[in-house]
Parts: sequence; C-alpha cells; structure tokens
Amino acid sequence: MAMVLLWTLLWISGYCHRLSAEVLVQYKYFHSGEIQRVSLQAPAETNGTEFIWEWTSHDGNYTNTRIITIRSDGTYSWNLKKESILKQRKYDIYLRANWKDAGVFTYSQTKPEEVNLAVAEVFAVEVKPFHMDTVNEGSDVVMSCEVSHRPDSATLDWERDREPTANTMLIYNNTAHIIIHSADRYSEGSYYCTLRWNGVRIFSIPRTFQVYEGTYETQRTLYRGSLNSSEAVLACHSLNSFRTVYWRWVALQRSDLTLVASAEKQKSALISMEIDKERFSSEGFDGSNFPLRISPVKFGDSGMYFCYSEHSLMATVMLVTVQVSAVSPGGLSRNQSVVLNCEISQVISSVTLAWLRMKGGRGELIKQEVLSERYPKKMLSLTLPILSRDQLHWTCAVFTGSMLRAQVPLTLPTPITEPEEPKPDNGRVQVIGLACTAAVCVGVLLLLGGLLFRHLKTAAGSSSSPAEGKGAADPVYSNITDLQQGQGNPDTPKEENDSEELQYLIFSLTTPSLDPHRQQRRQLNPQSHSEQEENDKVIYASVCKM
Repeated sequence: MAMVLLWTLLWISGYCHRLSAEVLVQYKYFHSGEIQRVSLQAPAETNGTEFIWEWTSHDGNYTNTRIITIRSDGTYSWNLKKESILKQRKYDIYLRANWKDAGVFTYSQTKPEEVNLAVAEVFAVEVKPFHMDTVNEGSDVVMSCEVSHRPDSATLDWERDREPTANTMLIYNNTAHIIIHSADRYSEGSYYCTLRWNGVRIFSIPRTFQVYEGTYETQRTLYRGSLNSSEAVLACHSLNSFRTVYWRWVALQRSDLTLVASAEKQKSALISMEIDKERFSSEGFDGSNFPLRISPVKFGDSGMYFCYSEHSLMATVMLVTVQVSAVSPGGLSRNQSVVLNCEISQVISSVTLAWLRMKGGRGELIKQEVLSERYPKKMLSLTLPILSRDQLHWTCAVFTGSMLRAQVPLTLPTPITEPEEPKPDNGRVQVIGLACTAAVCVGVLLLLGGLLFRHLKTAAGSSSSPAEGKGAADPVYSNITDLQQGQGNPDTPKEENDSEELQYLIFSLTTPSLDPHRQQRRQLNPQSHSEQEENDKVIYASVCKM
C-alpha cells in the first residue's frame, strides 16, 4: 500500500511539473498591405505525441479555434483551412499579412497529457499614408496608425527621432492620429508609430518625409479650431527674389478682396487697418519668404487667402475654422440637459464631424455625421440628458475620409449640485432642546440671584441703627459668617426671624424626549417612570421669603 501511495505521489509530481512547464511567449506584428509573413515557432520537441495550434482572432470572429493538429510522426491535419495560414517546419506555422488573421495563437501538447507550451500574439498594423516622400511647404501633414488590438495597459503613440514640432495627436479607438501643422524644413525627419506593452516595445514603424521649399502656385487647405491656444501659419515662399509682397483675404460669403499685410524687401510688415493687428502678424519679408501668422484663430477668420509677389500669385490657402460650444437652458447643473454644438465654417467636398468623450487621453465615439457641401448643414449637435462628472471632457474631431484634420477640445465646468431639502435631524432637535432648557435655567438663576441680592440689601439696612445708617455705605459680606451676623443674632428665637428665613425653590432639568411612545410606556410601567424622575437632575436655588 505504501509503495502504491509513493508511486501515485511521484506521478502527480511529474504530471504537475509538465503542466507548469515554462510557456514560450512571443509578440509579433505585420504591416497590412506589405508582402511579408510572420513565423510562429514551437518550442523544442517534448515527449508528447500530438500537438495543436489554436487561434483567437482580434476581431472576435474566432475563439479558441483549432487550426491544425500535428503528430510526432510528422503527419498533420488541418482543422481550419485558410490560405493565409500555412505550415512551415515540423511544428511551426506562418501567416501571410492579412488584417483578419491578427490575434492570439496558442501551441499545446494534447497527448499523452495536455500542456500549454507557447503563446504568440500577432498584431496587424496599418499606417497611412502608405508611402511618403515629399510634402509641400506650409501644408498640414496628417498620418494615422491603426492596430488590430490595443491592450488596456499598452500605449500607442507617434514618436520622433528629433525634437518635437508643432503637432496634434489623438488616440481614437485603436488608432493614433497625428497632424504636423504648416510643415517646414524643421518638420522633416522620421516619425515612428510605436506600440509598447508591459515595458516591451512590440513594434516601431517609421514614416519619413522631406519638405519641398517654395509655394509658387500651390493650393492648400488648413483646418483650425477656434481656440485661445490655436494658430495658423500661412506660408508664402518664393525661390526667386522680389521687391514687394502682400496678402489678401476673401472672407466667406464675400467677394471683395481685403488687404491683410504687405511688405517691402528687408523691411517690416505693415498690417492693414481693416485687420485685427493683435492677432495678425508677420516676421517680415527677406525678399523671398513672407509667412502670415494668425494667433489665436477665430471662427470668422475662415476664407481664401492669396499671397502675391509683385504681380505673381505665390500661394493660395483655404482656411477652414471649427468652433464648439455648450448650451444649457437651465445652467450647468446636474439635473439639466446640455447641448454640445460643433460647427464648421465650410464643407469642402465632404467631412465627418464626430463628438468624442475623452477618457485618459483616449477618445470614445458618441456621435458622428458625414456632411456634404451639397447641403447647408454645417453643425453636429449632441444632447446630454443629464450632466455628470464623467462627461466633462469632450473633443470635436474633423475627418476627411479616415484622416484627422482637426480636433477642438471642450471642457465643461463641474455641474452645480442642487441643494437638497432639509431633513429632520433628531440629534439637532435634541441639541436645540437642551440649549433652550439651559437658557431658561440661566435666566431663572439670574432672577433668583437678583432677588437674593435685594433681600440681603434690605436686611442689612434694617439691622443698622439710624445713626449708623445715616450716610453710611451698604455693608459688604465676604463670607457666610458675615452674612449670618449681618442678618441678626443666631440665638434669636425662630419666631423672631421668620421674616428672614431662606426658602428653597426646586425645579428639575430634564432632557426632552423625542419618543412619541414614551408617555404610553409611562402609563404601562409607572415604576419605571418614577425611577426616571429620580434620575432627573435637581437644582436647588435659595429664594428669600418676602
């Protein structure tokens, strides 16, 4: 029996050891659209006779689905046949770049016992635009990076190999968007879409571009939010040298040209009197470069801007502005509805407006709508029936196609809590009752003290002879012995001092009861009532008999 028990313990120990074998963990990725494949390696062969690969896809279409069964003799059978999943070496498989194949792959031994041996998570990544070479100076460079799955503890960001430049970033769903505003030679370099998880860099995909200097006869569209911190830099750069340059502006729904700024070579810029000089400025004109800066941008600044060098059109810029607002008919209180409005100044072809609720730097889509230039609607409204503290941070995002062009944040003030109706507070009532009782007692004591003082004064006056009392001061008693002597001889018979005997007024100080059944209990248990009365505090005050 002992030998059987020992053998059983040894078998269980070995079995548990096999079950707790170290699992090989792998992180892989492929770039969707590229011709590449991802290999999934199985660990060194064990004593098993049968193994399987299982798959849980990122898109949720497959969960713990067996792909292939592989036996130690080299034979295998497909359980899920896919053209993009192929067998490689004896136990390894590989994937072709296919967005739908991203997910978690598990390699396990099934015979003679079940043991997990390896797990690999394969991420699919798509970076747009797919290729970048050169961009025009002054244009906005927009890029996006989407991953098939972003774990909660993972970070997806755009990083740069050099110093940062003016840009906007937004994490929306599993996509990181970046906008590089008004690109110039300082914007050049490599930008990396990077996913980090548990301190491990899973992938870092670069995008590199150069800026083509010169804006001659270029046309650009810039999207800017109407914010105190926003700005727009309109580039005007000629590769040749000119003597004069100027900017003109055609506001929306107007046809006349307004002079904005002008300058002569190597001289400071002159801002027109028709323009807000506090917001429009220029560094000056060096003969070829004359940028126009608007800071901060207001909603009414939208329209077409033209830069001329003498008589040549150097640049055309369409500025589209976006503004956000919150309207509440009853004020921003917790029980009032709030309407969020996002308005765009102009729709070129078609745009998508989206309201995103921001949570820790990540946007959650609440409402979106596609606007077309064929229709007059230029606003997206979102109604919040009840304002709560987790609905204070919002962003209105503007997309052309799938690319982010602008985002305008909106932070609502903390809602005002409506005052609640006062509720009865038994403790407060009891304290008030005690305070009132104490006030009455103090008043009674003061009254008794006054009466006693009057009596003592009268008694002292009657005990003095007319000769002694004439013009003499009232006596002052320092102790009770003096008081008794002043009132008369203590040996005097009682009958003679009846008029001066001190009487006692007895009154009780009790705590008021808030129990409506107390009187009923007193009637049912009079003895208890008597004991309660004995426990009541008794205060004695001396009152003179008048």
